[in-house]
Amino acid sequence: MSARFGFLIEPISLTWSGGGIEPLPGHGAVVQGVLAHERHYAGWLYPPLGAVQRDSGESKDRPTMPVTIALSPTHVLTLCDASAGTEAEDFFIALFGMLQGLRLQREGWQHFYKCPTKLRTLCDFHATGSEIAQTLEVAAAFWRRHSDAAIRKLAFGAIHWHLFAQLYAHEFERFNAQYTAFDACWELATRTTNVVANGHAERPLALAAALGLVTPSWALPVSANQKACSLSLRRNALVHEALYAGEPIGFAHPTFERGMELELTGFVARVLLALLGVRNEYTRSPVDTRQYFGFSQ
Repeated sequence: MSARFGFLIEPISLTWSGGGIEPLPGHGAVVQGVLAHERHYAGWLYPPLGAVQRDSGESKDRPTMPVTIALSPTHVLTLCDASAGTEAEDFFIALFGMLQGLRLQREGWQHFYKCPTKLRTLCDFHATGSEIAQTLEVAAAFWRRHSDAAIRKLAFGAIHWHLFAQLYAHEFERFNAQYTAFDACWELATRTTNVVANGHAERPLALAAALGLVTPSWALPVSANQKACSLSLRRNALVHEALYAGEPIGFAHPTFERGMELELTGFVARVLLALLGVRNEYTRSPVDTRQYFGFSQ
């Protein structure tokens, strides 16, 4: 089984027992074409503008809005298991992208918003080629261990949305989408581990304890008499009351725990990797810093 995907500037080549990744012929030409493109700027490729849907009652020219974009593939994924299907390919492409700090996808898929082209844009760690291959080995064991289609779909969906969430323009959008990725992680955890929690507020604390992660400050109860944590309070106000930072959405920025959106993003990444079976320097690291972590055991 093989699938062409991209976009990845580096001509990375690696193998693990279940498959391999190789650059495609013409890799350099594709890369140079993207880097020289008029809409490529500072490590991002921005979408083109397209005319909105025609309205026969309008005499004016149609306005233009950003549209989706597709990039030429740069690499090919090959899986050794003859029974592996497109779901496995999608999962390993997405995970490989996460390990590179990019949103990679198979040939023919579209990017809805701007597309990162610079390594480690969407992550806070640095993994070497051998560490990435080792992680894909661990992920392959997870995939074989869980043949349930629902579990596999959750794993791919959580990785996909964790990466997609980081491409939204506004903090409240990124927070909301990243919390959805966290919810997917929770559902994945309940199907693959013995973790339990009494309500949303206890979930980040329970996951941190079950997976050996550092507990973020916003995951702790706000008081001895209240189970709610800062994360659940912010999420509930956004989802149920259309409030963010105490005001209608878009009218205020948080004045306390300002880094929660970024820290939630890092926490989701650590949870995802730990659920796949990865235990290393990164999964044991705190989320309340702005440094890059290594990926060694």
